[in-house]
Amino acid sequence: MARRRSLFVFLAGLLVRLVYIAQIRHTLTFDVPLVDGANYFRLAKAIAAGDLLGGPRVFWQPPLYPYFLAALFSVFGPRMLPVAIVQAALGSLSALLVYRIGRRVFGERAGLCAAIVIILYGPLICFDAQPLIPVLHVALVLAGLLLLLRAAGIPGPGEAPPREWGLAGLAWGLAAVATPNILLVVPVAVVWALRELGRRSPATARPMLVPAALLLAGTLTPVALVTARNLAVSGDLVLISSNGGINLYIGNNPGYDRTIRIRPGGEFERLAQEPENLGITRESGKSWYFAERALRFVRQYPGPALRLYLRKTLDLFAGREIPRNENAYDRRRDSSLLALLLWRFGVSFPFGAVAPLAFAGALIPWGSGAAQDGCAADRRRAGRALLLLYAAAYGASILIFFPTDRYRLPLVPVAALFASRVLGSPVADLKRTALVVTLLLGLVLFNLDAFEPGERHPEEEALNRAFALRVKGRPEEARIEYRRALALNPARVDAYNALAVMAAEEGSWEEAARHYETILEIAPDFVEVRHSLGQAYVALGRKDEARREWEIAVNLAPGAGLALADLCLSFRDEGAFAVAEPYCADAVRARPDLAETHFAMGILARATRRTDLARRELEEAARLFPRDSPGRRRAETILRRLLEADGKSAGGAAE
Repeated sequence: MARRRSLFVFLAGLLVRLVYIAQIRHTLTFDVPLVDGANYFRLAKAIAAGDLLGGPRVFWQPPLYPYFLAALFSVFGPRMLPVAIVQAALGSLSALLVYRIGRRVFGERAGLCAAIVIILYGPLICFDAQPLIPVLHVALVLAGLLLLLRAAGIPGPGEAPPREWGLAGLAWGLAAVATPNILLVVPVAVVWALRELGRRSPATARPMLVPAALLLAGTLTPVALVTARNLAVSGDLVLISSNGGINLYIGNNPGYDRTIRIRPGGEFERLAQEPENLGITRESGKSWYFAERALRFVRQYPGPALRLYLRKTLDLFAGREIPRNENAYDRRRDSSLLALLLWRFGVSFPFGAVAPLAFAGALIPWGSGAAQDGCAADRRRAGRALLLLYAAAYGASILIFFPTDRYRLPLVPVAALFASRVLGSPVADLKRTALVVTLLLGLVLFNLDAFEPGERHPEEEALNRAFALRVKGRPEEARIEYRRALALNPARVDAYNALAVMAAEEGSWEEAARHYETILEIAPDFVEVRHSLGQAYVALGRKDEARREWEIAVNLAPGAGLALADLCLSFRDEGAFAVAEPYCADAVRARPDLAETHFAMGILARATRRTDLARRELEEAARLFPRDSPGRRRAETILRRLLEADGKSAGGAAE
């Protein structure tokens, strides 16, 4: 019976998700990864093409999901439909894992109810069909929880082999390489394991220490491999990815309302360049720069910081789905299924309904069924304690950064499990006064925001549509959407930047320069835009103006390696090698991680007949340029000609 129910859970979850995919697959943005998804696709394509280490730089974002995508790309090609179908199966696996966990901790009926909640949970269905991390992370987290319960022998009759502890740690270690938040839960799980095993074997500490050590070792192994990779390719010690510091700052600063809406693009690049403007160029240093700013805010302004954390706590428990870069409610227009499973009308469904049920399931004493059988009852209580500890620790990890819809998803399975205690209870239990009062209180607490207007940022929608149209080769329609975004928010630089890039790609340098100049009127300290404006001026034959912009960029940011490299090459092109030399030297010294700085130095060294230096710099440039990029091909071509010339010279000397 249990196997048949497991099969039912998996197939039901898969069917629901496939129906959703069928409804949205013809929408404009379905097969165009947006925002973070676009970054994951880029890295996954490079890995699938043979760059197995993922490039010569520290990982900017946690790398497991791009490797997962790369595995799919190697089989199906870089297409979104196969990805969505595989992720539908992965989301269905999460429902199955919830069923298995529920059976162990709450009983058969409750486990099935919890699985049905996951099968029909609208935000999970929505994000399972997007090229984003949660679908993989949630499955790994649940696998780790199930393995921990198995290792601890919950509900009984005894403990599993010690390797189960190591496998549980491995699942969470992989989850950390997808989203590092789970690392905050690991110490809590270790303490839980030590207490639970110590309670059963109080005579000796050895049986407790071995499982705890295996759990830690399993968790740290994938993390250590990523850390070693980061150190090997860049010489920079970064645990998993370097975006942790800026994410911490986004969630901990006096301008939270502005930073929480920053998306990859012009605004984000401007923020990310702040440490470079101060000469901080190592990725670990940039991350620490933002982390220190966040900690300084909390330390120096405890009152506003406390109010911000209170707000973030309310947002974490709010019934509504809070968008990060995309609004899940907008997807309701494309899917009648999602419109049925995600809505706001007095209650913010589904979280505003599931959370009160979970609240009651966690608070109200329950005393029926298989939970009352001695040793098994104690172990089930230990299992419930693990779930509550996980939820508390993971919730705290979200509050440290910022709570939005997709970051809250790893808490949903635990909410579904505790909600199942109510949903799976006999009718007689549902009439208890304490239960009714607790449910009503939960409905109020988790739906305080039910009548507040949702976060709608129409310029975000326009930017996303414009990007999708641009990717699909429909530039004129994309321009219309970018102009619409500008009309909605003329102070935001993303649309200007995109229009400038489009104009530059088409060779319309006058238009590109105008857009870049407009950005600098809004943000005169935007170093990258000054660099791009200089390139536009060069294309227009306005070399002196280009150098002026690059000099301003260097004055604003001592680590502006691209501007230094372009200054070097502009003087090299005129034969002013002595003037070019300091710029190239400064470029390489400031940004040894950029292929362009080494390329410029290699070109200059070749022009001044320093063959060994030219060869070293061009080899480094070729290594740093992305695989199959025009920059790498150009560096390799010049390097090959250089080596051929050396060979001919050597042959002539031998004769």
